[in-house]
Amino acid sequence: DQMAEVSVDNFIILCSKAEGRDKMARFFQYGSRAISGLASLAEPKAATALGRLEVQARELTTNLGAVRRTHRWCKEFPLIEALPKSILIKDPIERFLDVVSKGSLVVFNVLDHIGHLKQLKILPGGKKPGANTIQLGLKFYFLSSLTGALLMVREYIKLRASEEEQPDQLRACFLTFVRHISLLIQIGHLSAIIPSHESLCGLCGVLSSGIDLSRQWPAAKPRPSLTSGGPAVTQNGTARPGRAA
Repeated sequence: DQMAEVSVDNFIILCSKAEGRDKMARFFQYGSRAISGLASLAEPKAATALGRLEVQARELTTNLGAVRRTHRWCKEFPLIEALPKSILIKDPIERFLDVVSKGSLVVFNVLDHIGHLKQLKILPGGKKPGANTIQLGLKFYFLSSLTGALLMVREYIKLRASEEEQPDQLRACFLTFVRHISLLIQIGHLSAIIPSHESLCGLCGVLSSGIDLSRQWPAAKPRPSLTSGGPAVTQNGTARPGRAA
């Protein structure tokens, strides 16, 4: 679907959805991570403006991450509900990839909850053991993104091989693939599977968050089609004078 125009009304609609607010927070979370990472490359002194910016951006990243973690509870239930449908997929390779993608995302969410409870000292542990559990969960998130990217490659090949032109589906498939690759880079860094740099992790997070935000933005309303053959008809069934349908 085409995105609706950028307006205050559509922004309010975006903010009225929990997922829209979450993706917006994620956009700024990784934006601040990119800023702190880029600032750290200059190795600024603490007393300088750049040094203060690096510290403030890092704190904003941490706080936004903690806030988003509280809103991640119960996100695994729709995934669990969808797993039986994944098992019924006929293609064995696609079935395997889809089950692994959704299943590993469920494990990530559960481990993230456990790590969060450890950090809050509701479960035995503390900040460091909680962070280790969260990082373990991110390894499953990495696996989910990897299998998701492979699924998009298969889907893209199928669409290209199809006799029908499907530009909208191809574009959506390509964007989803780019999102998964961005997630692989950022989650690879956060999970310590493929360490890179805070700036690269942040920039990839901004890219994937931007794609997610575009999908939460209201869709453009289809224009009413005009048909010939008689007068336009109003909602109550009467003809509207002065205009052809």
